[in-house]
Amino acid sequence: MTNRFVPSLLIPEIFFPVKDKAGFTADIINQLSEEGFYRSFEIGDVSQSSERKQILSLAKANNYEITQWLTFIIDKNGLDVSSLDSKLRRETVKQLKESLYGAAECGASNIAFVTGEDPGAVRRKDAIEGLYESICELCEEAAIYNMNVLVEPLDRDTHKKRIVGPTNEAVELINRVEKQFENIGLAFDTAHAALNGEDIHEALETAKHETHQIHFSNAVLNKEDSLYGDNHMPVGEPGFLTGDKITSILRKAVELEIRKEQGLRVAVEVRGRDTVNYMNNEKIITGILKKSLNNFHH
Repeated sequence: MTNRFVPSLLIPEIFFPVKDKAGFTADIINQLSEEGFYRSFEIGDVSQSSERKQILSLAKANNYEITQWLTFIIDKNGLDVSSLDSKLRRETVKQLKESLYGAAECGASNIAFVTGEDPGAVRRKDAIEGLYESICELCEEAAIYNMNVLVEPLDRDTHKKRIVGPTNEAVELINRVEKQFENIGLAFDTAHAALNGEDIHEALETAKHETHQIHFSNAVLNKEDSLYGDNHMPVGEPGFLTGDKITSILRKAVELEIRKEQGLRVAVEVRGRDTVNYMNNEKIITGILKKSLNNFHH
């Protein structure tokens, strides 16, 4: 039963203030290898080739699955995979394709990213066409490296206001891409589904065939609250996501047989805020994930 879930650590979020230090990502993977809990690591862009090779050798030695988030490159360079400005969209696809070589050097078997802003109902269809083309091009390139391409839907109307979007529309888009490319999937995030006004269990049911991994992310859903939105906040009140809720989502994932054969990657997403005691956040979220997985087994 234990192999149903693959514990994953989202390094750039958990260690947000220190994530760009040279050598940091490889050091953390190395340090946490001794504990042996995590089987999967999610990384940002690693600029030095020497560190990329280090990550690769750690991944090989320990049989880790590596997912590289391209979101950081997108944000840093002002890119947009779904832009209505075709020049910007093409430049985005070009830069992301070029970044795959670095991801491959880290041993990444998945790349993941978020879509651009929602242009509004009138122009949405055009933007989705552009996005579809972008994803197909990235899938084609990623296939050369034996990588999967994962799209993370965000909320459309509340906070991040991205084009993708509600789970049913995200699934529709992925299914369309799947007609040509097998190496495509969804990175499911609980906060975004909740902020879209969806029931998490129903959303998972809608996306059960497309979901490759789950980020357990908390959010305050009360619009009047100053903490409202997707702020990568700690698990628990005043947000909707508690430890029990995580356990119930894990149960639902098993019931739906999501990635029954391959194993479903699961990560707790809480942004680190502390530059000094940055390991504290990791200890807390690891404790939460271990407890939920244990509760699930008993």
